[in-house]
Amino acid sequence: MLAGFDPRGTTDRSWRSFVDEVGGQVDLGKAAHRRAVTGLLRAWGCRHLRVADDAMTTRALGSWWRSSGALLPPTRRQLTDLDEAALARVGRAYDGLATRPAAHHVRGNRAITVTFGNTAASKALCMVRPRAFPPWDVAITHAFGWRAPGGNEYVEYLRGGAQALRDLSRRLGVPVADLPAVLGRPSSSPARIVDEFLWLRLTRGR
Repeated sequence: MLAGFDPRGTTDRSWRSFVDEVGGQVDLGKAAHRRAVTGLLRAWGCRHLRVADDAMTTRALGSWWRSSGALLPPTRRQLTDLDEAALARVGRAYDGLATRPAAHHVRGNRAITVTFGNTAASKALCMVRPRAFPPWDVAITHAFGWRAPGGNEYVEYLRGGAQALRDLSRRLGVPVADLPAVLGRPSSSPARIVDEFLWLRLTRGR
């Protein structure tokens, strides 16, 4: 169940509301699920996805899902279970979403089309497959030296996260699946542990 993965601890009401809307698995073939993902993206800071452009954004999610949904791993696949073939498919799916026109930015009297972009693409992937995909943001990508990241960089990020989890698993002497409980984050997945650490360390500077 998606309900087992709280992105910022049990206080994230937007995540709990999202889980209530979509249930155990996100299916972007359903209009209600596309609206739920769009709403959570805004709640998670993707303000370029304007409410006024909701129809455009949800249509873009639907078209991406039809073209790229099959590239994603099964729902229960963990980050550390992704082999190189799966990672290559994820990179293509990521690029297909990040570069897809999703909304408009109003500048003066002109409406300029904007894409989902890197942060929103990673967060949407996290919503669809929370066990496999940690999100990132600008602070994280810049800390890794990526100023204009794409699918290749996201795949590198996933590789690094998976290796970090394996290394930590060996040091602590517990399976990767048990890391969230050992670290006091039982409502998170191992992939979300990667996100939570980087978010606190790099985004919040703690």
